[in-house]
Amino acid sequence: MTIKEISELAGVSQSTVSLVLNNKVGVGEETRKLVMGIAAKYGYSKKAVPTKKSILFIKYIDNGAAIEQNGDFVARIIDAIELAASSSAYNLIMKNIQAVDLESEIREILFEDFAGVIWLATEISIKHVHLLSSIPIPVVAVDNMLEHYDVDSVVMDNHGGIFEVAKYLYELGHREIGYIDSTVRFSNFDQRTQGYHIALEQLGILKDDHYIKTVQPTLEGAYNDMLRQLEEEKRLPTAFVAANDTIAIGAIKALRQKGIEIPSQISVVGFDDIPFCMMLDRSLTTMRVNKEKLGELAVKLLDSKINDPSDECIKIVIRPKLIKRESVDVPNFLFLDNAYG
Repeated sequence: MTIKEISELAGVSQSTVSLVLNNKVGVGEETRKLVMGIAAKYGYSKKAVPTKKSILFIKYIDNGAAIEQNGDFVARIIDAIELAASSSAYNLIMKNIQAVDLESEIREILFEDFAGVIWLATEISIKHVHLLSSIPIPVVAVDNMLEHYDVDSVVMDNHGGIFEVAKYLYELGHREIGYIDSTVRFSNFDQRTQGYHIALEQLGILKDDHYIKTVQPTLEGAYNDMLRQLEEEKRLPTAFVAANDTIAIGAIKALRQKGIEIPSQISVVGFDDIPFCMMLDRSLTTMRVNKEKLGELAVKLLDSKINDPSDECIKIVIRPKLIKRESVDVPNFLFLDNAYG
């Protein structure tokens, strides 16, 4: 007797059967009795755990902008997870799930075949977080803190990273610091935006809405949107902080097309440290996120949860590192005076 056979006899999904057999919440009492009755009648017993266990890696894609349009950021996290899983004697099984198919895909997964799940949660929306909690085996989310939810996670310090950027610019003499945000909203972008506003407040810099631009998080989209906004608004800060490197690179192209030199007239800082940062004429100053450490710690945290499921919820935050390159300089006040007309 297998979980699939029990689900067919009971007329419920395999994930529901798995929840019942693992004594998890989220199933009605009537359904629970039905499943347990069938399991008892046909002598169901759990399989012995094999020596080399399997981890399911779920690459969840909603918009795709943060996952597919940001250099090798996600690929390097996945590579690190594969290496760490192999070193810990786990098989890694990978599955891509689109947002539109999420609930049906989760219902069809045989979680009894896996020791745990690592979920790439970069683009997950709040309305779907409950699905992570319903999984009957240990789960670790990567690249999204899910700070208000009881889900273990490994994530970068977005607030602290943006504050460090703003502080660096402030120490160089910048007092007019703008921000280039994303039109597509994800947890990382939301936290970086919050970090920008917190940094301005703590550094005593007055916020100027004219210095905040919003663009699509793709190279072409950021370039087109930034170019349009530069034509509409002539007021410029001495420096821009971008929500990520892709946005920064697209914005730099637009600034240069308008005749603005980087960094002699305006400084620009990105976030993530993707390979394209080094391909610009003036290499991009950015916050380096240790993708390898994100993947490694996700596997270590999941392994500890597999061995001791009673542990309390753990959230690991990794501080990014400021990488100083050529896209930042001291403020050019003469250029600003001319720009204001």
